Amino acid sequence: MRIESGAGWVSYLCARMLLASLLMGGFVQAEATGTVASKDGDGMDREAVRQSVVSTVRLLNDVYVYPGTGRRAGVEMIKRLDAGEYDWISSRQQFADRIGSDLAEFSGDGHMGVIVAVADEAPTHVLTESVDRFRFNHAFEKLEILQGNIGYLKLNKFFQDEAARATADHAMGFLSATDALILDLTECKGGSPELVRHLLSYFFSERTLLWSIFDRNGVSVHDAYVRRGLGAARFKRDFPVIILTGPNTASAAELFTYTLTSFGKARTVGQGSNGIAHMVGAVAINQYFVGRFSMYRMVNPVTHSDWEGTGLTPDIHAAPGDSLAVAVAIAAAAIEKGQRVEPLR
Repeated sequence: MRIESGAGWVSYLCARMLLASLLMGGFVQAEATGTVASKDGDGMDREAVRQSVVSTVRLLNDVYVYPGTGRRAGVEMIKRLDAGEYDWISSRQQFADRIGSDLAEFSGDGHMGVIVAVADEAPTHVLTESVDRFRFNHAFEKLEILQGNIGYLKLNKFFQDEAARATADHAMGFLSATDALILDLTECKGGSPELVRHLLSYFFSERTLLWSIFDRNGVSVHDAYVRRGLGAARFKRDFPVIILTGPNTASAAELFTYTLTSFGKARTVGQGSNGIAHMVGAVAINQYFVGRFSMYRMVNPVTHSDWEGTGLTPDIHAAPGDSLAVAVAIAAAAIEKGQRVEPLR
């Protein structure tokens, strides 16, 4: 990790701990996470609403990854506050829903949001899942060998812990004797960049820079390289890989796809993805609310850019019900020719 030489030790340590937390916990769609209900005294009067909006705007100006965008979003929120557009808010949950929505609208950033704080719990960007496909088996939903020795893996979230990496290793071990691989990320809403890095490492034989992380001042603070010693040799050569994407493919799932395709190691089939790229952190707005703010951005070493706001355009468009069949046909043709599935761009 790199920090500007003029930074003090307190700032250095705080930045280091925050970035480490973000790398593990990762980033997911704010609107897909749900909110935490307040357990006591949920009511808000107009003065409490005003103070909380002002505190939100101040924090936005202090931490948002693009300072100019943060300032413009804050100005628009204050305009709405002064125009009385928040006067109807009378509960903390209403505040979190409306202000979170406005943060996302004015910044154009789907990661942004507000949740109701839970007493005696530290702010966290790591969110508890309630939907089965996101919480069971570390979101590895389906693993199968299709006809023609084509491997199929459906993953719905990149979890952050060691158990998730062990599950990933078991899955990739099961697929190691296949002749092509289809990765279904159509419902994958994000998660941990560390699991993304772990899985990407299966497809690289040499030490390779996957992405760099930059702070709001444009300073590169972290480089992510492949992990050594993972995966069968066949994955690292001309192995056909097709990734299924769609509008619910978001954040860490987009990071995985964008990285693998930028190195020419995969083709995409399906629909365009969500388009949220930044790393999100959770910061206390006040004693009642926690803000989810994009605080770092990732830069690809091949494209020198990211997919924020644009999403990923698939190499081959296919309707949701047809994507898998199209991918199977592409994989089968590649196996027959004995070559990698080359990206179209």
